[in-house]
Amino acid sequence: MDQWKKLYVLGAGSYGKVYYAVKMDPVSLCVSVAAVKCADMNRSVSLQREAEILTTLKDSPYVVQFIGSDVSIDNGNVSTYNLFLEYAYGGSLHDLIINSKMRRIRMSEVEVGFYAYQLLKGIQHVHEKGWVHCDIKPANVLIFNNAERGGMHKLKLADFGLSLRVPEGVAYMTGAAMSNRGTLPYAPPESLISGFHGRSYDIWSLGCTVAEMMTGCRVWIYRDTKDLQWKIMNEEPMVPSDVSEIARDFLYKCLIKDPLKRWTTQQLLQHPFIQQALLCTRMRETHGITSRVNPFGCRLGIYRKEIHISSPRVVESSRRNRLSEFLIADPAISISISFSDHPSKFFSSQSMSKLRHRMSQFCSRNITISIPIKHLK
Repeated sequence: MDQWKKLYVLGAGSYGKVYYAVKMDPVSLCVSVAAVKCADMNRSVSLQREAEILTTLKDSPYVVQFIGSDVSIDNGNVSTYNLFLEYAYGGSLHDLIINSKMRRIRMSEVEVGFYAYQLLKGIQHVHEKGWVHCDIKPANVLIFNNAERGGMHKLKLADFGLSLRVPEGVAYMTGAAMSNRGTLPYAPPESLISGFHGRSYDIWSLGCTVAEMMTGCRVWIYRDTKDLQWKIMNEEPMVPSDVSEIARDFLYKCLIKDPLKRWTTQQLLQHPFIQQALLCTRMRETHGITSRVNPFGCRLGIYRKEIHISSPRVVESSRRNRLSEFLIADPAISISISFSDHPSKFFSSQSMSKLRHRMSQFCSRNITISIPIKHLK
C-alpha cells in the first residue's frame, strides 16, 4: 500500500488517528481516495482485529469496504499499522442528525424508514457471518451520496473494533455484569444486568439510533454514568409520541427489555414501517420525484411530479392507485394536488368531478404534485 499518500487528519479515536489518503494510477491517471485508520503497532490490536472481521464481511453493500492494510515507518522510526477503508464523502449519520437539529428540521419517516432498512440489511449480514457489532450508533454509520434514490443517502455500518463473535446456534456470549462492550447510551439492559452480548444487542442499539434520527435526541436523559446505567436497567426508553403509530410500534419492537422477545432483523425487515418506506422510495424512483434541496440536507424538500395520463382507465386504476399509495404512506409528507383540464372525448364533467374528489382526499400542506390531465383524442 506504499502508493497511498496521507493528506490530512479526518478525526481521531482511542486507537489513533484517521487520515484522508489518495492514490494515483500511473497508467490511467485516475485518483482513488481512502480513509486510513492509523495506530502505533503496540496499540494496533483492535485495528488488526477489525481488518480480520471486515475481510469476512466484504460481500455486503451495507458494510464499509475493506481496501487493505500495511505497516509503515512514520516520524523516522515509529512503526504504524494502517487500515485502509473506503472513504465516506457524506460523513456520518451523527453529522446528519446534528445538521438537521441545527437547522431545526426533522427527517421524514420515509427517510428514517429507508435508512433503518439499510442498517437492518447490514446488521443481518453481520449476524449471518457470526458476528455481533456491539457498538451501533449514529457515529459508526457512514453516509454515501445516493442521488439516484430520490436524494436520499446510502448508509454503511463501520467501526467493528468492538465486535464479538457469536457462533451459530448460540444466543449470547456471557461476561461479568456491567461489562458492556459498546457505547453506554446505546447499550441494552441485559449487557449491564448479566453481561449478555447477543444478536439482540444490535437490535436495541438500532432502536436507539432510529429514535435519534426521528427526534434529534437520544432516548435517555441522564445526569451521569451511574444515573444512565440505572435508567437502562430499570426504566423504559423514551419513544417519541409525535410520530406515526407504525413508527412507534417499530421502536417498541426494537426496545423490548427481554432480549428473547426482541424482534430479529428478519422480522423487522417485514414491519410496515420499513415496507411503507420502501414503497415510497420505489415510487420516487419510478415516477422521478426528486429533492430540490441540497443532496446532503435532511428533509425531502418540495417535490413536483407531472404525470401524463393516456386514458381514463389508467387514471382510475394503475396511476391513481400507485400515487395514492405513495401519498398516504408517509404521514409527514404534505401534499397539494392541482389539475389542469383538457378537453377529451373520454371524460365528461361528471367523471372529472369524481376524479377531482377522489384525488383531493390526499391533499394537505406543503408538497405540490401537478397532474396535467392529457388524454388521447
